[in-house]
Amino acid sequence: MWDQPKVKAFRESPLPLAFPEDRVALGENLDQAVRLGLKPEGGFAENPYAFTEADLLRGKALYQSFCAICHGVRGEGDGRAIPLGVPKPRSYHDPAVREEPEGYFYFAATNGFGRMLPYKSRIPERERWLIAHYIKRCLLSEACPEEVMHAEVH
Repeated sequence: MWDQPKVKAFRESPLPLAFPEDRVALGENLDQAVRLGLKPEGGFAENPYAFTEADLLRGKALYQSFCAICHGVRGEGDGRAIPLGVPKPRSYHDPAVREEPEGYFYFAATNGFGRMLPYKSRIPERERWLIAHYIKRCLLSEACPEEVMHAEVH
């Protein structure tokens, strides 16, 4: 056993180890605009992902699962939890909110906002951006495809 080949701790490895320079830990994005929804110079970031029309259907399903309970199906702050005593959230159709970029909605979903709990641990990063894209495109601007508007998602 003393003479057999083996690797000892803290000694140079007999195998060549090469790591790519852009290596990032699993689930860790180093770009602050993507991870936090904030620009480095200040303000909210634009959406870094290019979502397709088919992705909007998934965004609608995610919105209805996580957001519509308080914010309502149309984003007016009239969700099913409001009559049960939950404070009414701000409407997405408020002019001050309507003008915000998608990073605003992503930041709120990631970190929470007021009494809203953070969803960072519940919804993956890309899907939070997808919800923000759905809110901005389908609830605030009238650019939502008909098949998404009339689709029944559960």
